[in-house]
Amino acid sequence: MGHTPEPNYFGRKLIREVRALRTRAGLTQAEAGERAHIPLKKLSRLETIQLPSYHELCAILDIYGVLSSDWQPYLDLWEHARKPPWWRPYQLKDPRYLRMEDEAATKSEFQLGYVPELLQTEEYARQVFAHTGKQRSEEAIDTEVEIRMRRQQRLFADPPLTLHALVHETALHQGIPRSQLTQLAERAELPNVTLQIVPNGQTVHEGLRGSLVVLSFPDADDPDVAFTDTTLGLVAVEDPEQVADARRIIEMVAALALSPRQSLVWICRVLARLSRAEE
Repeated sequence: MGHTPEPNYFGRKLIREVRALRTRAGLTQAEAGERAHIPLKKLSRLETIQLPSYHELCAILDIYGVLSSDWQPYLDLWEHARKPPWWRPYQLKDPRYLRMEDEAATKSEFQLGYVPELLQTEEYARQVFAHTGKQRSEEAIDTEVEIRMRRQQRLFADPPLTLHALVHETALHQGIPRSQLTQLAERAELPNVTLQIVPNGQTVHEGLRGSLVVLSFPDADDPDVAFTDTTLGLVAVEDPEQVADARRIIEMVAALALSPRQSLVWICRVLARLSRAEE
């Protein structure tokens, strides 16, 4: 049996709404399956992890008492749920993080050693991939950079991802190209981006343990997910208490950071010094 892909945001929303329709109709799964001529095991999957076919969805909506004139919102969700994700051609081994980032409404992060990925230039991203411990071919680096640039489209989508990015000042002294600083200043001006620099010389704090990311989603039924970023890669954290702890750490680091306006002024001053040095 082939692997059933995990439904995307629209698929999960459709599944929840259809399940709620059955409950409101007062039908058990067995009764619904019998009326729709769908085996009980399959109907159970359709209420958890699997999208219905077009005809199955129409049959389900009919027996759950939804007027045909009210079907369109459900059919629209079904169409969105069927669209292949943009990363499918890359045949990634584990696209889970990309899927969650692509579906998130907000992303809060603290980066200890690098510029946040959604704010990186192609030049800087290529430098990062080329100088990590993992050996990559030029072709592999090209692909990694292409994926990273594609991810950044979420900042300009409709609706756009809301990004709160905290970056340690040290990261901005590690061979940062001028073009990267310029892009940071430009992205910091976006209405959906909040950029804060955490200056050196502050008191010891929990953020120094490593980078953190917290993703929040537009549907309240999708809980927040946190990630810790280490030299071995991203590690997902879904336990509610640990996610809350990650958010607390990010908020604590934000309180130590320069304000968004001060951070922009800091970047502009560095750019001005670079300009004078080049004269």
